Amino acid sequence: MSKHRLIVEDDYNFCSYGLSCHQKDFRVAWYLNSLFKFDFHRFHLDMSDKEGTVHSYSFFRHQDRNNHLNYFLVNNLSDNIPLVKQYKQFNMFMLVEGYIELFDDERFAEKLQNLEAIQFISSLENDPFKKLQYSLFEY
Repeated sequence: MSKHRLIVEDDYNFCSYGLSCHQKDFRVAWYLNSLFKFDFHRFHLDMSDKEGTVHSYSFFRHQDRNNHLNYFLVNNLSDNIPLVKQYKQFNMFMLVEGYIELFDDERFAEKLQNLEAIQFISSLENDPFKKLQYSLFEY
């Protein structure tokens, strides 16, 4: 009798961008709603640090059911403590999860850069977000 093994890939494919701006997160969400016709909803992500202190980070989520994409605008700071220490220079992150193969990331980044609320945008490596991906994408 032969054995079959089931191999499950539990990684998500997503694009990540770092945003530098001086606006509040809800204001940036409003700009994104206007530009892309998003319908962001606000949530909170509670993360504990090494000392056990819980910090609450706000994030906004929009589901694009037609293109099978989820957009997340994540605030990187809670009481001046960064959510992702490797990217502490960014105020917020924009994460796009779903059918990334069909997603035009260059055009999306160009539109983000043209927003008056955003001063600087940079495409980021996904590795620092690995610990967050399950908390965010399963929401």
